[in-house]
Amino acid sequence: MFARSEPMPLALRGVDVPAIIMMGVAANALVVSVMNYVATGGGMSLTFGISPFQLVAIVVAVKLFAGSGGQARATPLWLDMAVLALVLVPSSAVSWGALALYAAAHAYLAQSERRTGALIFLAVALASIWSSVILKWLALPVTSAEAFVLGQILHLIRPDVIQFANVVGNPDTHSLILMTRCTTADGLPHAAIAMVAVAYLLGAPQKSKLRTAFVVLALVYAAANLIRLAGMAWSADAYALVHGPVGANVFDLFQALLVLGLGNWVSEP
Repeated sequence: MFARSEPMPLALRGVDVPAIIMMGVAANALVVSVMNYVATGGGMSLTFGISPFQLVAIVVAVKLFAGSGGQARATPLWLDMAVLALVLVPSSAVSWGALALYAAAHAYLAQSERRTGALIFLAVALASIWSSVILKWLALPVTSAEAFVLGQILHLIRPDVIQFANVVGNPDTHSLILMTRCTTADGLPHAAIAMVAVAYLLGAPQKSKLRTAFVVLALVYAAANLIRLAGMAWSADAYALVHGPVGANVFDLFQALLVLGLGNWVSEP
């Protein structure tokens, strides 16, 4: 199976089978996610349940994987065929698992930008498996823990607000049932990967700044998400505003500016 490691003749330029396979597997996983989102009656959303950070990281991964850097050897034909066969399974989790396997192999074999691109592919796949599979297995402990923190904060302002498991609010008027998709544990990994991807897109990330950026991102993201959830738990009217198009777009814009700003800062010399 062909794997690019040297500059190719014009006739073959752009023919990079491993890159095509990884793009195809990622695209298949996203398409299946969209289909599931629509089939389960997901609300009106411009992204149809896909994290924009997934798209950003995948685009950067493709750019880097097609960039400089050789490869020690091509992946075996059986691995290419196995990954392509797994794509036929109508499951985004299986597709993400196949992408993780394939990207890990190329991260081991490749060098320079090509290895970085493979590592970003791997990170996106693992974060997506976390959100779509593992986090759902741990749904009640995770949502209950975040609901507990939210309930304790709201109770300081409104004594009528109580928390039970993953439910926060006033049981006589309005309560919020916290789902995994609304938790910091779901959104933060994708945001962190996108931040790193943006840093690589803009230049070479400064490792001395990277740890600081991760801490800042985690703290600010968690605080912003708690404020958002507090608004959703406050009242039915506040829920409609925060969870509706206006509130959702404001929160998405805030996330984007945070990730872009930190990614730019990390890439600065």
